[in-house]
Amino acid sequence: MLIALILASAAAAPGTWTVDSAQSALRYAVNHKLHKVDATSKEAEGKAVVRPDGTLMVEVRAPVASLKSGDCNRDEHMLEVMNVCAHPFVVFKGLGHLAHGDAQLQLQGQIELHGVKAPAPVSLSLEAQPDGSLRVKGSFDVSLDAHGIERPSLLFAKVDDACRIEVDLLLRGPK
Repeated sequence: MLIALILASAAAAPGTWTVDSAQSALRYAVNHKLHKVDATSKEAEGKAVVRPDGTLMVEVRAPVASLKSGDCNRDEHMLEVMNVCAHPFVVFKGLGHLAHGDAQLQLQGQIELHGVKAPAPVSLSLEAQPDGSLRVKGSFDVSLDAHGIERPSLLFAKVDDACRIEVDLLLRGPK
């Protein structure tokens, strides 16, 4: 994800790019027959390493406890279901390749959620910012069942298996 931001720049500099947590967000959304649940974390952290040949290596993570939906009871239940004491972070690691001037990037990645790792290919859009930073946005779905997460229920109906994860990251480049 971080690497994708570097691609957006016409002169993507090799080096290490870091997530500006104050200007970034990770979100998840799950659907229930009666409503949709959205939660946001403003505590994303991570780095992207761009090699001179354009190879990208990315790692982004956020504390599970930092995901807030605006409903304290729902958030507490999510912490229980996610076993946050044993698995405090959601982590994405990915590899890609930057081509000069690209505004889109495909990362072959892996997400670790609830202690389970699964493939997570991600398409990202890249936008160079006036201050030289990069804005990276994208989304992908993960299966709650595949990660061993007991899907919460309301009125005997469980939330859908698909959990949508959205990223909106601002990357700061090498000095």
